[in-house]
Amino acid sequence: MDQAKHIPSLAHLRDFARARNSGRATHVAADRQQVTAPSDNKFFAFAYEKFLTAVIEYVNNGCRGGALERAVENSSSKMHDSYAAAAQGLTQLLAEVQPISARRRQRNIVAVDDDGEELVSLRVHLIFELANGDEIAALFYFSERRLTPIEMTLVETATALAVGQADPTLIPAILLARTGQLVVVDSLEATSSDRVAFLQDEAAAYKDEWVLSA
Repeated sequence: MDQAKHIPSLAHLRDFARARNSGRATHVAADRQQVTAPSDNKFFAFAYEKFLTAVIEYVNNGCRGGALERAVENSSSKMHDSYAAAAQGLTQLLAEVQPISARRRQRNIVAVDDDGEELVSLRVHLIFELANGDEIAALFYFSERRLTPIEMTLVETATALAVGQADPTLIPAILLARTGQLVVVDSLEATSSDRVAFLQDEAAAYKDEWVLSA
């Protein structure tokens, strides 16, 4: 991979935008060190992969059963509290939404602008099918730290662009796991010219700092 043409992950770009817009130091150099570290120094497994497996099992069993509880019980001591909080939030949310099925989307999506510029890479974690036939593409947010308005603006725009480009029949959404909230993204608003321009500016600034941090 040509590191000079690096595409930031949504997590890294989100943190960058929060810091940059609050006048605080950014951490692109640390991001670069993490991304370019030798493979034996990287941790590849997504920490919530087993939790997502449990969510799929729970939904596909009619939003019943002990899949989420078992995921919490079998989690590591490091992840136990996070799994427990997410399980509580998801149990509440799924009781309200009542999806009839859930499945993974395995590959990351790169959101691009109208000029073909690659802006940000993200993963839509699960796709939920509703009883009316609608399908929601949900990007999960697991952290206990609340997203700032700047971060939510960026995440919504990136998710709306990525989902719309991957499969325009899907409804983009941000799932706040700990609080059990499903934020359905208004794609028209999220991909308006000013919102896309904000994402473009943040992505360009990140890429510039990435090159300078080499």
